[in-house]
Amino acid sequence: MANVLGASGKALIKSHEGFSLKFYGDPYGYPTVGWGHLITTSKTYKKNTTGNPNDSLLTQAEANALSTSLKLSYTSPISESQANTFFTNDTAEAVQRVNNLTLPAGMSLSQAQFDALVSLTFNGGPKVLATADVKNLLAYKLIYASFQGPRSDVEKDNCSKLVSKAFSYDRNLTRRRNEEATLFCKGQPYTHKFPVYSL
Repeated sequence: MANVLGASGKALIKSHEGFSLKFYGDPYGYPTVGWGHLITTSKTYKKNTTGNPNDSLLTQAEANALSTSLKLSYTSPISESQANTFFTNDTAEAVQRVNNLTLPAGMSLSQAQFDALVSLTFNGGPKVLATADVKNLLAYKLIYASFQGPRSDVEKDNCSKLVSKAFSYDRNLTRRRNEEATLFCKGQPYTHKFPVYSL
């Protein structure tokens, strides 16, 4: 049965994406709205360098012109309902990608592990799941909540190190990556004791 994104995963993603009902430029200047919903990569506007969408808002004239040129069914500002719809649709691909991962036989992800990987995938794109560090993490049976049996202190450290390496993706987002790694370890016999990029 497929997993769905849990409350912790939604909260983590939303806390890092910023939120605006008005169109704004993302860090690359691409027009964005809601919780990081990318409108298009065919046009660029003011780049966001602070993480606060209000610092790179499009003018109403720019937003209306963008809506007209792309034949969008909406313009700035959107409704909160539309923002929630975008968020659900945008996270759906990341949810599907994590659900489609091939895990070792008999292993399954906990809700926290699933949510952490969805957040990583939502932010980094599906290619992040194909990195050697994520593959190594997923191949290690002791990482899973469903693993039956004891784990030695060395094995727990191995789990912690694999988590740290898997979430060391995009040095500009160290705080987010550490929060995702901490969520991944929630409820497990190992902890996120090695901050990302520390190994």
